[in-house]
Amino acid sequence: MAAVVDKRRDSLSQVAYDQIKTMILQKDLTPGQFINEAQLQALLGLGRTPVREAVLALAQAKLVHIHPRKGIEISRPTLKDIHDIFEIRSLLEPLILHQCFHQVDLQWAVDMRTLLLQHQDDEAGNAGQTAAPLIELDNEFHLKLVDTLHNQYASQLMRSLTEYLNLIRITAWRPSRYQVSNREHIDILNAILERRPEDACRLLSEHIQLSYQEAINTMIHCSF
Repeated sequence: MAAVVDKRRDSLSQVAYDQIKTMILQKDLTPGQFINEAQLQALLGLGRTPVREAVLALAQAKLVHIHPRKGIEISRPTLKDIHDIFEIRSLLEPLILHQCFHQVDLQWAVDMRTLLLQHQDDEAGNAGQTAAPLIELDNEFHLKLVDTLHNQYASQLMRSLTEYLNLIRITAWRPSRYQVSNREHIDILNAILERRPEDACRLLSEHIQLSYQEAINTMIHCSF
């Protein structure tokens, strides 16, 4: 019986985590906003325990900060956060692609390019909603390339960055960047499919650097 109760509690905690994360990424909860557990319980229609466990998990993912006696603050990405995440990506991803270029699943590359082409004219006017398909495709693109290494630690590291990277995307990217980034992904895939490893790695490095510059420039002029 205890195991059943624990499983149900874990399930409700995951529901709470997913719903709060969605509210953050859709900007229903905005960077710098304070909220408390009682308000989240009312919004989600869930009890104290799953909401508290979800908040602790969100804090671990750096999507929120818990301030004793003050409340729960929705995270605001800093310039240092952006620098650190893109620094490790610029070291990790091109190196993996270079080492594992001939292990990339070509059928996946074809299918991914097809999906990206379907979204090449999308206008991400609301980064939390209309950009959601592009964010999901972006994550799938980069995670799949890292997974090609078949190194559990590299894959775990990339996934640990993804949640906070999504917050950076919806906070510090201009809508026009989504279309440009989409085209950059297509160019990388074309180089992979045409068996041009040096070009693919160079384009991937440039893509990460351009994304970094866009996030930094937008954050500098961003007002919360």
